[in-house]
Parts: sequence; structure tokens; C-alpha cells
Amino acid sequence: MLAKNIFGFLILLFNAMGLGYFIYLGSLSLLNRSHKENTTDDVLVKKKKRPYIINDDIIPDEDDLLKDMDLSDLDNLNLDDFE
Repeated sequence: MLAKNIFGFLILLFNAMGLGYFIYLGSLSLLNRSHKENTTDDVLVKKKKRPYIINDDIIPDEDDLLKDMDLSDLDNLNLDDFE
């Protein structure tokens, strides 16, 4: 008899906890819905952060590329091969 009463009490307790959880989720969804109506697009745009760039010099300037080129190979170039 005691085991039956304890088991019945646990069932009622878990049902009450489940109902409380559903009420909690419902109140959160109502609060989020009312919060979304109050926000504007300007507030959402201000919250976005620009990406943090560590290295701006990923692509070097053209002058630096020309300085690093080895042009000595072009002296032996035969332009008749390209016709």
C-alpha cells in the first residue's frame, strides 16, 4: 500500500513538473514575441560586429611584386617561338 502511494505521488509530481515546464516555455515564447515587435532594424544592425582582420597585408602592393621578380630569364627568350 505504501509503495502504491509513493508511486502515485511520483506520477503526480512529474506531471506537475511537466505542466510547469510547458507554462515556462509558453511564457518565454510570449516574451520573445513581444520583444521582437519592439526592436527595430537599426538596433539589429548596430549589434552586428565587423569581422576582426588580423593581417591586412595579405595581398602585397604591385610595386613589391615587381621588385621580387627575376627578369634575367627574359633575356634568353626567343619571340619567334610564339608565332
